[in-house]
Amino acid sequence: MTIPLERSRAVLWAGGLLIALNGDRRVPMPYRQMATAIARHFPTVEDVAHAATLSLLRDAGGMFEHPRDCGNWQDTCPGSSLTHHTRLNWPSEDRDDGIEGDTDQSAEFEMDGEATLEDLEEYIESVERAELALRRRIGRLYTTCLHLHPSLQAFFAAMAWKERQSIAWISGAHFDGGTKTAGHLILEDRHEDLDDQLSALLRQYPAG
Repeated sequence: MTIPLERSRAVLWAGGLLIALNGDRRVPMPYRQMATAIARHFPTVEDVAHAATLSLLRDAGGMFEHPRDCGNWQDTCPGSSLTHHTRLNWPSEDRDDGIEGDTDQSAEFEMDGEATLEDLEEYIESVERAELALRRRIGRLYTTCLHLHPSLQAFFAAMAWKERQSIAWISGAHFDGGTKTAGHLILEDRHEDLDDQLSALLRQYPAG
């Protein structure tokens, strides 16, 4: 039979587990996002304390024990404590990609000369994450452009390009003096200009 202390500790640990899942990149993204959504409505440390206090005031025997009376539950909690002040970012590949949030400390290294192997390892991993993120984003750019301007697909087929070559072309700046990509033209609602230039390119370089 579950006693109030065990029930409270289980709820408190579950809140910590949701936080741990939120930031664990080994966990598939749908589960991380589900954990985050649940955490936003899950009982917090304050909620458990409030429920325990109400039970004492009503002399109802108590479903919950006050967190302060649950021993060292924080030491064994799988994540940090879920409280009213906890603000979890919505997990996404973009947040994990290593581009946003990385700070360039090379200037500090030049000044104090205290770079370590741990620093090197961190930056290698950061670059690898950034490169993976860039490939993902270029892939999204490609599929979005195809969706918004379907004639691109016909153009790539006529050029007999494989997907890798098509993706490379989409992400390159070929228009307005090499300052804009096909995506820029689509964004500016210059679909006719894009089609005209695709037709000219096909005439100049038929079938690749």
